[in-house]
Amino acid sequence: MIRSSYTYIKQNRFQDKTIKRDKEDHYIMIKGSIQQEGITILNIHAPNTGAPSYVKQILLELKRERDSNSVLAGDFNTPLSALDRSSRQKIKTKTLDLICTLEQMYPIDIYRTFHPMTTEYTFFFSAHG
Repeated sequence: MIRSSYTYIKQNRFQDKTIKRDKEDHYIMIKGSIQQEGITILNIHAPNTGAPSYVKQILLELKRERDSNSVLAGDFNTPLSALDRSSRQKIKTKTLDLICTLEQMYPIDIYRTFHPMTTEYTFFFSAHG
């Protein structure tokens, strides 16, 4: 998944300057430019267990390296909104902590902006959350 994302952005005139990834290939951060505008792309694919803590750790570690033109993408393997959870699923403390960390970054959830009430791409597995 991460390699295919990188291939896509390279084909669309993205000029990379810095690439940082972990040895398990769970995340890749690419700093570069598109049409001479600086951009940072961070793609995270969290492990199925311990996902909220993992995502928060990566976000905090890479906090200084992000800029105002940052794109955060991937599979966090954890439900971040009520629409992403089953009705019987409780929110765990680590998930709340991750949500708080994300809110401090002022992200815009593009999918939720265009599809505010849909759960079409939301799946629940017992290992998540």
